Amino acid sequence: MENLPDFFQGILSENLKDGNLAKLSSESEYYNDIQFSNSKLNEMKDLLNLKEINIEQSKKLIKITDTILAKKFHLGMLGISSFDIFFGQIFPKLEELNLFDNQISSFKELSGKIFPNLKLLNLNGNKISSFEGLSGKIFPKLEELYLEHNKISSFKGFPDNVFPNLKELYLTNNKITSFEELSPGIFPKLEYLELGNNQISSFEGLSGKIFPKLEYLDLDYNQITSFKGISEISFPNLKILVLTENQIESFQGLSGKTFSKLKELKLRRNKISSFQGLSGKIFPNLKVLDLSYNKISSFEELSEETFPNFPEIIIIY
Repeated sequence: MENLPDFFQGILSENLKDGNLAKLSSESEYYNDIQFSNSKLNEMKDLLNLKEINIEQSKKLIKITDTILAKKFHLGMLGISSFDIFFGQIFPKLEELNLFDNQISSFKELSGKIFPNLKLLNLNGNKISSFEGLSGKIFPKLEELYLEHNKISSFKGFPDNVFPNLKELYLTNNKITSFEELSPGIFPKLEYLELGNNQISSFEGLSGKIFPKLEYLDLDYNQITSFKGISEISFPNLKILVLTENQIESFQGLSGKTFSKLKELKLRRNKISSFQGLSGKIFPNLKVLDLSYNKISSFEELSEETFPNFPEIIIIY
């Protein structure tokens, strides 16, 4: 009890029904058996109905909703600059946290007990420049992470086991230049990855089974020039690959079984001039191939062997 913030001590003293405070552990993570007076309930109602919330009010709101075990938390556009606003608190039931359009610059001040059940974290429109500060067990149940419109330049600092259950990762509009610094074990369950509008120039750096479950990869508006660097273990379950608005000139660099499960390949607005480099085992399940706005002038390299199951849709103009 003595280690809790004064605000919590007051609420617990007032509202712990028939409780023996001497038995209340200072290390307790979940404040059970709490009831609230009408005045406290009205205070919560007033705060939650505010049209604008300043920093001091948001801190007070956090303390209240922590106690009532909130599942969703919206703190967008409040000028929050770091995660220290959550320091010393526990959100045992929180599943969705929105911190979009703030001033957060790093993952520091996070510990492994603050968000034990968080499933969605939205940090779009902040100033995060790296993944440093992350460590294991911080987000044990996180499934969706939104980091669009930040300043991340690489995957450096991304340790193993931080996101053991992450399924969707959004990194559009950052400054990432390559796949380097990634290692097997980082994304064991990732299925959906958006890396559009970054500065990635190649697939080099993909080693081992980094994306064993990935089904959707969006790399539009990057600077990729070829397929070199991809192996058959890079994306074993990939079904949709978006490479619109890159600098790819040919299909060379691909080998058999590279995309054994790929169904859609979008290469709109690249510099491909021929089908040279394709073989009959690269795209055995392809259904949609978009080659619009490239430089293809002939179909000489195409044959029945090129696509064993010929795509249902081919777009070329």
